[in-house]
Amino acid sequence: MTDATQQSPMLAVPASQTADADSGRQAGGFATAMPWILQYWRVALRWKWVIIGTIIACLVAGAIYTMLAERIYTATARIEISRTESKVLGNMSGVEPERGGRVEQEFYQTQYNLLRARSQAERVAKSLNLARDPAYLAAFGGKAPPSSLRVMSKAELDAATRSVAGRLSGAVQIKPVVGSALVDISVSTPDPELSAKIANSWAENFISANLERRYDSASYARRFLEEQLASTKAKMEEAERDMMSYAERQGILTIAQSDSSDPKAPSVERSITATDLVALNDALNKATIERIAAESALGAATGQASATASGSPSVSNLRQRKSDLQAEYAKLMVIFQPDYPPAQALDRQIKEIDRAIATEQNQVGGSSVAAARAAYNAALSREQELRSRVGGTRTNLVDERRRSVQYGILQREVDTNRELYDGLLQRYKEVGIAGGVGTNNVAIVDRALRPGGPSSPKLMNNMFTALLIGLALAALLTVILAQIDTTVRDPAEAQEVTDLPLLGVIPDTDNELAIEEVRDRKSSQSEAYLSVQTALRFSTTQGVPRSLMCTSTRKGEGKSTSSYALALSLHRIGRTAIVVDCDLRSPSVHRLAGVANGAGTSNFLSGNNDIMSMIRRDESDQLPFITAGPMPPNAAELLSSDRIVDLIAALSQHFQHVVLDAPPVLGLADSPLLASKVEGVVYCVEAEGARTNAIRYSLARLRGAGATLLGVVLTKFDEKRAYYGYGYEYGYGYADAQPGE
Repeated sequence: MTDATQQSPMLAVPASQTADADSGRQAGGFATAMPWILQYWRVALRWKWVIIGTIIACLVAGAIYTMLAERIYTATARIEISRTESKVLGNMSGVEPERGGRVEQEFYQTQYNLLRARSQAERVAKSLNLARDPAYLAAFGGKAPPSSLRVMSKAELDAATRSVAGRLSGAVQIKPVVGSALVDISVSTPDPELSAKIANSWAENFISANLERRYDSASYARRFLEEQLASTKAKMEEAERDMMSYAERQGILTIAQSDSSDPKAPSVERSITATDLVALNDALNKATIERIAAESALGAATGQASATASGSPSVSNLRQRKSDLQAEYAKLMVIFQPDYPPAQALDRQIKEIDRAIATEQNQVGGSSVAAARAAYNAALSREQELRSRVGGTRTNLVDERRRSVQYGILQREVDTNRELYDGLLQRYKEVGIAGGVGTNNVAIVDRALRPGGPSSPKLMNNMFTALLIGLALAALLTVILAQIDTTVRDPAEAQEVTDLPLLGVIPDTDNELAIEEVRDRKSSQSEAYLSVQTALRFSTTQGVPRSLMCTSTRKGEGKSTSSYALALSLHRIGRTAIVVDCDLRSPSVHRLAGVANGAGTSNFLSGNNDIMSMIRRDESDQLPFITAGPMPPNAAELLSSDRIVDLIAALSQHFQHVVLDAPPVLGLADSPLLASKVEGVVYCVEAEGARTNAIRYSLARLRGAGATLLGVVLTKFDEKRAYYGYGYEYGYGYADAQPGE
C-alpha cells in the first residue's frame, strides 16, 4: 500500500512541473520582467542605510574640511594687451601682418603663455625679494630667514628664487576676459596683502619684460644690420676696385654728367670717346650748314656771272660747239663703249670746251665769283675734315663699347652694392630711433586691491562637492554590495533561482511568535498560507498531495512554521491533516504548539508501533501533530529506514494529508532521504536569507534523490523594503474598523 502511495501516478509527472511553474507565475502575477528604474529603486531601498550613511559621512567630512582648511585670499589685477605691430625696419613690420582670426588667436595665446612662463615667476620673485620676505615665508608655512641668509651665495639665492617661482606658478591664474583684450591676473595666498602685492608685481613685471623683449628685438636688429652694413660695404669697395682696374687696363675713361635742367636728377657717366663724338657731331652739323650756305652763295654768284657772260659771242660759239660734240658723243655711245677711242677724243674736246667756257665766264664774272668759290671750298674742306674725324671717332666708340661690356657689368654690381648699402644704412638709422622710443602694447587697467574676504574654502561649494562624492561613493558601494549579495530578494528571483513554480509569498512579521499571526484568521500570514494551500491544489491533477514535506536550505527559514501553517490551512477548510516533526536534530513543532516534546517520531522509528498514542492536538485549533520525540544518536539511519514509510502509511489511514516538517537540506542527509518517501516537496526560501549557490546545491541534492518538487514558498518577505508590494493587508483591517462599518 505504501509503495502504491509513493508511486502515485498523479505526482509521477516531473515534466508537468514546468507547466505548473508557468501557470503559477501567470496565476500569481509574478512577472520576472521589471522596469529597470524600479529595479534600481528596489536596490536603492535595499541598501538605503548604506547610501544615507555614506552621503552623511561625506557631508560631515566636507564640513570638517571646510572648517579646518586654510583660508585663501585672491587678489586680481587686470591688464590690457593690444594687438599692435612694432615697426623695426622702415615700412617693414616687426611682427607678421594680420591674416585673420588664426593669427589673432596665436598672438593672444602667446601672450597668455608668456604670463604663465617660469621666467615671469622668477622676475616677480626677484623683484619682490620673496626668498627673504618673512610675510611670504609665513604665508606658505616657512620661517623668517635668519640673518645668515642675508649673505647667501648666488647659487643659494638662485635656488631659493627658483623654489619660490615654482610656488608662485601654482598660486597664479591667468584668466582672459572673453570677447576682449583684457586679461585677469589672479593670485591666491593665505595673506591678503601678499596676494595683492604679487598680483600688481606680476602685471608690472610683465610690462617691463615686454619692453625688454622689444628692446632686445631692436638690439638684435641693430647688430644684424651692422653686420650686413660691414659686409655690403666690403663688397661695394671690392666691386669699385675691380671696375677701376678693368677701366685702367682697357683704357676706358668716363666723366660724370648731370642734367642742368634738373639738379636733383642723378649724374650719368659717359666715356670721353662718346663725349668727343657728340662734340664732333655737333661741329659737323655746323660745318655742313656752313658748306650749304657757301654753296648757295657760290651758286648765286655764278648765276649772276653766267647771266652777264651769256651775251658774249665767244661763249655762245663755245656752247654751240659743245652741243654738237655732245650729239656726236651720244650717237657713238649707242653703238660703242666709253673707252672707244673716237668717243674718248670727243669727251676730251667737250671738257676742253667746258674749261674754255668757265675761263670765259670767269673773265666776264669778275672777283665776286672767285670770292664765293673760295668760301665754298673752305667750308667744304672743313666739312670733309670733320666728317672724317666723326667717322674715326665712331669707329673708336664702337670698339670702346665692345670693350665696355664687362665694364658695364662691373658698374652695375657697384651700383647694386651702393643701393644695398644706402638702404641698410637708412634702416639702421630707423632701428636706432625705434629702439629708443620704447613703445608698449600692455597697460594696467585695474590694480589689485586687498581682498575683503577669503575666496576659499567655500562652504556651499565644498558641501556640494561632498554631496557629489557621497552620491558617487554610495552608488559604487551599492553596486558592489548588490553584486556581492546573492541572496533571493523577491518572488521573481525565487522563481529564477529555484526554477520552480512560486506557490506563495509569506510576508515578514514583527511578532516574535509568528505562529500567533498564523492562527489569526485575519492576518496577512494566515491569508498567505491559504494562498499557498490553494496553489498546492493546482500543483497536481489530484489536488493537494496526501503526503508532503516542507524543507529549506538552512534552518531558520520558516519551514517549520510553513509546515504547521499548511496543515492548519487544510484543517480549516475541512480537510483532515496532521503535522509530523521529522527534524529530529532541531525539533520545532512542539514549540509552535506550545507543548513539551514528548513521545513522537523518533519513538515510532525506533520500533514503537502505537502511533495513535503519539498524536496530540493544538488546544486553540485542535490541529493534530506529532512531535519529534527524544533526539536519537542516529537520526539519518532512522529516517532512511522503511519505518518512515510505515509512519506515512499509518497516518494516511486516518488523515487525508500528512505534512512532514523535514530538516534543512544543507549539510544533512535527512531531507533527501525523506523527499523520496513523500508525494511532494515544498521548498521554503527565506527572503534575503540563504545564498543562491547554496539554494541551487540543495535543490540539486533533492532532485538527485528523486524528489518531486511542487514549488517554492518565499518566506519572511518585506514588500516595503524590496519595493514589491502585494497588498497583503487589503481586506484585513477589521480590527481598526469602526462599529457599524
